[in-house]
Amino acid sequence: MTAQPPPGTPSPVLTLDRFLPTYDISVVHTGVFRVPPQQCHEALLSLDAFDSPLIRLLIAARGLPERLIRRHPRAERDDTFLIRDMTGRGWLLLGETPGVETVLGSVGRPWTLGGAEPQVTAETFADFADPGFAKIAISFRVTPYGSSASILVVETRALLTDARSRRRFLRYWRVVGPFSHLIRRRAFRMLDRRLNRRQGARRDLHSALRPLANPSDDRYRPPPAW
Repeated sequence: MTAQPPPGTPSPVLTLDRFLPTYDISVVHTGVFRVPPQQCHEALLSLDAFDSPLIRLLIAARGLPERLIRRHPRAERDDTFLIRDMTGRGWLLLGETPGVETVLGSVGRPWTLGGAEPQVTAETFADFADPGFAKIAISFRVTPYGSSASILVVETRALLTDARSRRRFLRYWRVVGPFSHLIRRRAFRMLDRRLNRRQGARRDLHSALRPLANPSDDRYRPPPAW
C-alpha cells in the first residue's frame, strides 16, 4: 500500500501557481494511465499531435488567417507537433520538473489577426500586466496513482490584463474553446493508445471544465457552458 500524507498536510505548490496563480478561465483535462509517472510524462512530451489528421486540420485552420496576413509560413505547416517543440512556436518554457511537470506560457492577443507581440521572457511573465493582452499558461503534470499508475493533468489558464480584453477573449473563446477541448481529448486518446501498445494496459479518462477562479469577483463573467 502506498503511504498517504497525514491529514492536513499542505499540497505541494504547483509550478503553474508560481506563474499564473490568479486567472479568468481554467480548462482542465485529466486521465489515469497504467504506467509510472516518468514514463507517462516522457511519452506525453514526445507525442506527435500531427499523427492525428483531425488535430493537424484544426491547428492548421486556426493559423491560416495569420499566415495569410503576414505572408510567410508559420510553424503550423511543420511535419510534426510535439509539446517539447512548442518553444519554437512562440511559447516560453516557464518551468520544468523532469518526469513530473512542464509549464509553458504565452502573452498575446489571440482574438486578433497579426499585430505586434510584447517582449516577454520566463523571468518577466509573472509580473507582466500591460493592458490589452492575454496571459496564457499550460501545465502538463503527472503524479503517482497507486504503485504503478499515473494521473496526468493538463491545465490551461488564461488571465486578461484589462476588462475590454476580457470581453474580447471570452467572445473568442466561445468559438475556439470547443475545438481546443476536442484537440486535447483526441491527444489523450492518442497517448492512451501509445502507452497501451507498450503495456497492454487499460485506461480511464476524464475531463472537466472550470470556468472561473474568482466566482465572488463580479468583474468576472463565466463563459458559456459547452
